[in-house]
Amino acid sequence: MIRIINGNARGRHPLAIDEMFRLRKRVFHDFLKWDVKTEGEWEIDHYDKANPLYVMSYSPETGKLRGSLRLLPTLGPNMLDDTFPILLGDNPEIRSAEVWESSRFCIDPDISQDRASNQVTVAAAELMCGVGELSLSSGITHIVTVTDVFLERMFRRMGCPGERIGDPQRIGNVHAVAIAWEVSQRLLETMKAVAAIDGTVLERPISLETARAA
Repeated sequence: MIRIINGNARGRHPLAIDEMFRLRKRVFHDFLKWDVKTEGEWEIDHYDKANPLYVMSYSPETGKLRGSLRLLPTLGPNMLDDTFPILLGDNPEIRSAEVWESSRFCIDPDISQDRASNQVTVAAAELMCGVGELSLSSGITHIVTVTDVFLERMFRRMGCPGERIGDPQRIGNVHAVAIAWEVSQRLLETMKAVAAIDGTVLERPISLETARAA
């Protein structure tokens, strides 16, 4: 199940927000050893102050958070244009109301290390399908992201390869790349088919307008 929380309303969802920022620290700081800002047991940065939308995947069996990502409009502060413009190559900045950025995509490390099941694909696909459903209901035409080449391969296996915006670059201890996806019903259906997901993944029907007003 996918739950979407407005960043400006995170004070009304303290337990969910705490769990998400703790997961991000476990993944990006503790597990991947990325050079990220932490505050106590949270991984949090200045983009979290830009009223993002948080997309969260919960296990239907346990109710536990198993993955999350952050959505930001490219008309405002975003990681690709403002922190990693080198990944744009020779392309101009991406600033459009119809293009949103996904960042801080992460899956619970306990799931990631469970090679005997398909939980990683299901949790990851559910996050992406949640973004797809939100986008289709809201007029978003493209999603962009900064990721590493390992996750790029995972996206391909999930049925959503996307297109590279520029060439990969060495940033810190990873080979980073910017990817763009064109949002479509066909792409959404392909991801659901790969992960054997039936029906909507959203907790409730939602659009950008209702999500940002909540």
